Amino acid sequence: MLLFAYSKAFDKEVSRVTIEEENIQFHLVSNLEFEELFACVKQGLFIHVDSVFGWDDDFQRQRLLNEYNPSWFHWVYLGKQRVGLVCFKPYDNAYHVHLLIISHQYQDQSIGKKVMSRIHEKAHQEQRNQVTLSSFRSNTRAISFYQALDYQIVDDSDTNFVGMTLYLN
Repeated sequence: MLLFAYSKAFDKEVSRVTIEEENIQFHLVSNLEFEELFACVKQGLFIHVDSVFGWDDDFQRQRLLNEYNPSWFHWVYLGKQRVGLVCFKPYDNAYHVHLLIISHQYQDQSIGKKVMSRIHEKAHQEQRNQVTLSSFRSNTRAISFYQALDYQIVDDSDTNFVGMTLYLN
């Protein structure tokens, strides 16, 4: 696996890779933007991670660098404005969404729904049969959001997390 901070080939391609859904665009996160990525992840997940595990900046930085492939991270743009971050990966016959963070000032504008719609369309085009994710139980807003998109809770066994799946036709 390539480390996020050291993949030079990734940087060369970042400006040319864009996925569009209406006026929503995904742009690969550049290695040079790691601090911005970290700040966005911390802003979006701190309260949930801290309440379950305790937040540790160094641990979380290393986790992002070593456990996630750089190609999974995309800035979400609405027109020319960066409005969030999404991290998703292909596996087996599915996509797994690691995180979706829409900046506070852009929430409640259906941007998250458009982002997920684009991931669903991409999965369908690639003949993948599901999209999976997990959510902190404490993030009831996220769970309700995904249930409104027809995700089902498929794993309720963990004290702190629920596993959710959208089965595609």
